[in-house]
Parts: sequence; structure tokens; C-alpha cells
Amino acid sequence: MKKSMFIIIISLFLSSNIYAGCMKSEIKQLDAKLNESQLSNKAKAEVSKLRDIVVANEHKNSELAFESYEKAISLLN
Repeated sequence: MKKSMFIIIISLFLSSNIYAGCMKSEIKQLDAKLNESQLSNKAKAEVSKLRDIVVANEHKNSELAFESYEKAISLLN
């Protein structure tokens, strides 16, 4: 019984860590586009600020994170 409970707890822990960083690919995309862009320093600073908002809120306030991501992508395009 103890072994079963231990396996269940470990499984729950591992599965919860899989979903951490749900916007990981979006953040990597922002980083790549920011490095490749020919934007002014002011625009790059704005995109960096929006990226930081995405990172800070990806789990707390996903709506704000996604809005910030969309705004950053629109600035980069």
C-alpha cells in the first residue's frame, strides 16, 4: 500500500511539472525574433518588457500573458 501511494504521489508530481512553462515555446519564439529583428532600441526595449510580462504571468494570469505575447509579436512583425 505504501509503495502504491508513493508511486501515485511521484506520478502526480511529475505530471504537474510537465505542464509548467506552458508558454515556453512562445517565449523562445519571442527571444528568437527579438534577436533577429532590425527594430530600434526603443522598440526592442518595449518587446523585452512585454516578454518579461509574459514570463511573470504565464501561470498567474494567463490572459494578460497571452495579450502581452500577441502585442510583442505584432511589434516584431
